[in-house]
Amino acid sequence: MLKYIISLFFTISSIGLYAQSKPIDTKPKDTVVYKQSYGLRVGLDLSRPILSFTNEDYDGIEIVADYRLTQKLYLAAELGNETNTRQEELGPSNENTTTSPLYNFTTKGNYIKLGIDYNTYANWYGERNSIFIGARYAYANFSQTVNNYQIFNKNRYWDTDDFSTGSTTPEEFSGLSAHWLEAVLGAKVELFTNFYLGASVRVGVLITDKDPEASRFNNLWIPGFNKVTDNSSFGIGYNYSISYFIPLYKKVKKEKKKKEEIQE
Repeated sequence: MLKYIISLFFTISSIGLYAQSKPIDTKPKDTVVYKQSYGLRVGLDLSRPILSFTNEDYDGIEIVADYRLTQKLYLAAELGNETNTRQEELGPSNENTTTSPLYNFTTKGNYIKLGIDYNTYANWYGERNSIFIGARYAYANFSQTVNNYQIFNKNRYWDTDDFSTGSTTPEEFSGLSAHWLEAVLGAKVELFTNFYLGASVRVGVLITDKDPEASRFNNLWIPGFNKVTDNSSFGIGYNYSISYFIPLYKKVKKEKKKKEEIQE
């Protein structure tokens, strides 16, 4: 029995000596390691269905999506379809105190926008919100139909209250297109797990557009770009989106602890 006790004593002593020989790291780690989700976020712009419901002259839909490439950088895209009917009028002047209708037209077509978003917001641990700046290259193909128009005449001797009727027969111009660039500023907030509410404002610069027989009728409204004016190539747009994040994989992210956390 004594033999076994002595053997056990030497075994325990050996283990103790081996444990003491290994260095003990008493210095706290200065980094935190955790995994972040990467994947595809897909959603719908809410403003266009609402405008379609409240305005009988408008019908539109836009699908929004982004794909996370890095910690801050996202690939982004918007794909949409819009139909818009507008009535253009000549405002009051010194000779005439009322507005006069000039023409009525309908624009109908599709557009796509491709680009990147950069998240400038520093999330806390576990947060996935973003305040981002971005850029887009956009393309639209569409048609315009002149529903009716009046003949503009400054010297309205016989009819001082209105212009002469030009045509009430609709005339369609198809095969039209436009290219433009957009600067984007927006935000996306996670309402609950994987569901996001977003909003953005866009300033577009028209690069080129194909007019419908340019000498007769210019492009006055472009799907995805909005109103076009003679003296400016800028357009302003916005969207309010609801989207769902589809996690595809995770990446390890290391973050340094604050100095006071390390010293605790």
